[in-house]
Amino acid sequence: MIICPIVYIRLIKPVTMIKIFTISAAVLLALSVTAQVETVKVKPPSPIPTTKPYGKVDMADLQMTSCDFEKDANAEILFDKAIITPELGMNAQRTATGLSMERHTRFKIFNEFGKSRGNVRIVYPSFNDQVVVADLKAETINLNNGKIEFTAVDKKSIYKEKIDQIYSALVFSFPGVKPGSIIEYKYRVAFRYFPTWYFQGDLPTRYSECQIDLTNDMEFRAIPRVYQSFIKNVGESTDLRQIKSLANVPSLPSEQYMDAWDDNRQRIEYLNRNVLVSTWTKIGELLVRFSDVGQEFSRSVSGSSGIVAKAKTFKTDEEKIGFIFDTVKNSMKWNERTEFYVNDGTVQSWNKKTGNSAEINLIVYQLLKKTGIKAYPLFVCTKKNGKINPANPNMFLFNNLVVYIPVDSTKSFVMDASNKFNLYNIIPGDELNTFGLCVDESHNDYKMVFLATTDPVMQSVFLNAEIKPGGKMTGTAEITSYGYNKINASQKYKTDGEQKYLDYLRNNDNATKVTSIKLENMEVDSLPLTQKIEFAADLSGSDESYIYFGTNLFSGMGKNPFTNEERHSDIDFGYRDNYSLNGIYKLPAGYKTEALPKTVTVVSPDRSIIFKRTIIEDNGTIVVRYMLNHTKSIYFKKDYQDIRGFYKKMYELLNEQIVLKKA
Repeated sequence: MIICPIVYIRLIKPVTMIKIFTISAAVLLALSVTAQVETVKVKPPSPIPTTKPYGKVDMADLQMTSCDFEKDANAEILFDKAIITPELGMNAQRTATGLSMERHTRFKIFNEFGKSRGNVRIVYPSFNDQVVVADLKAETINLNNGKIEFTAVDKKSIYKEKIDQIYSALVFSFPGVKPGSIIEYKYRVAFRYFPTWYFQGDLPTRYSECQIDLTNDMEFRAIPRVYQSFIKNVGESTDLRQIKSLANVPSLPSEQYMDAWDDNRQRIEYLNRNVLVSTWTKIGELLVRFSDVGQEFSRSVSGSSGIVAKAKTFKTDEEKIGFIFDTVKNSMKWNERTEFYVNDGTVQSWNKKTGNSAEINLIVYQLLKKTGIKAYPLFVCTKKNGKINPANPNMFLFNNLVVYIPVDSTKSFVMDASNKFNLYNIIPGDELNTFGLCVDESHNDYKMVFLATTDPVMQSVFLNAEIKPGGKMTGTAEITSYGYNKINASQKYKTDGEQKYLDYLRNNDNATKVTSIKLENMEVDSLPLTQKIEFAADLSGSDESYIYFGTNLFSGMGKNPFTNEERHSDIDFGYRDNYSLNGIYKLPAGYKTEALPKTVTVVSPDRSIIFKRTIIEDNGTIVVRYMLNHTKSIYFKKDYQDIRGFYKKMYELLNEQIVLKKA
């Protein structure tokens, strides 16, 4: 189990478009996202839960066997409480130089699966002593033959683990953990900036409270992002003393099309002014100095002159960019570490032909700059790590460094050569709909850049099939995939292998067999991926009198992703799509159409998604066309029922069969 006491503030065409936001626009974006959180009126539990002093436990908690409001939970957080106060400096004025948080957490273990909660790693950023964890005490509480027994964690078994240049962890295990145990720990942590307090996690939480009690020299604003009503709600957003608490908070599951898990948790964020990292410019200056990243900007790797000379033979800048990107991508092996700082450095990494993401991308940057291309390092946070809030500078969200090339007001490139499947002219999918910090070293300039696609990503399927008496089908299909669809298909094919990829194409339908497949342009960045398929299928349910067949073949839309009754997170498709399927089915002689689905159009309530099905019978053939178009890529969870209803109807139409009857 990973416990993060300081979890940081989060707040197709071949060319990808980038939008650049000013800070004022970014603030508006942050406010608009905040406005999407709707408070749900929840009847307070009775009695209202609360905390207990360390080592004081109720018999009822020891005897409980399940969570009252989430019956299938393997464990439950009984309470989680933080008290945040100033960390006073040693100067004459005794002004605050940081913050101190005392945290007390207590768990209840219900079954064998919950026992893993007894292994704890408190992860924190140890760079530059940004965070110091101290005064840890922990104990297991068991009920044996009606007697309460306390077993403290041996301090000798608590150890510090250095994870990387940024993070460390305090690691320990509780002794004697079994179903029915209560485990608790308490510690103090000092840091230089406000944390985000998370009321919600991967376990149900009976009670969670964050209390702050600060001094007049500290400026901040509290921003709650919760949908339940506060049980305690003391103080306004800028008051120096505040208490916020929630009760009976459900666990947050992972969901399809969910971006950062942390960004969907109920929480309270604090926007503050930290002297060290109060602006993005100060953060940028610190980042380029940290771990010698700035010293890598002007270095040269062996053989760079030859690569640059070759690049300069191309006529256009885009050809030069593509050549350098592919040269580095194909020459280097990624060590599976996504990082925004260097370890071995670019020279040594190039010589070994292995490096982390920052080292690989800094080599791309160096070569581009020597070629005369105006490129810039871009510090980013991948979507699964969280979203940068441009109104609240925070360096600890960054976890990658990529290359940014602004061409003009409507065209830019964002490149990450560490992933073999990325393309130079497509924003990496991990960075879509996120902010990055652009570094212009020559002018000592730092600005926030928002990364998003504006054009739909296209995919088309053309299918030509013949229906034969006895319920057989043979035919060909050609799938043309652009942009992210090309990246996803190429990665799946090479990672899973051909057989598993074919199983995916036929939606694991054993009645359909792919007899041959040919993939073209997989290695050509500027061209779409073309897949040419030959197939044969047994049409299940058919007999001598009737033939039944569906027309949702090789569409990639096998299963409805939105079948759950409730949604706990926003939906992020990443990019807009423009999808079409065209099928021609030749009917067997002696058969006529018994049931032919109708031509129909389905539009979502906000008109942002359109699905059209056109079916025409003409001179012994049936022509089918499907079209799906999303005009936006992000939907808030409050709109989930509309999305769920749309997809339910669409999949009903996709799975509707054509029926032929023997004349």
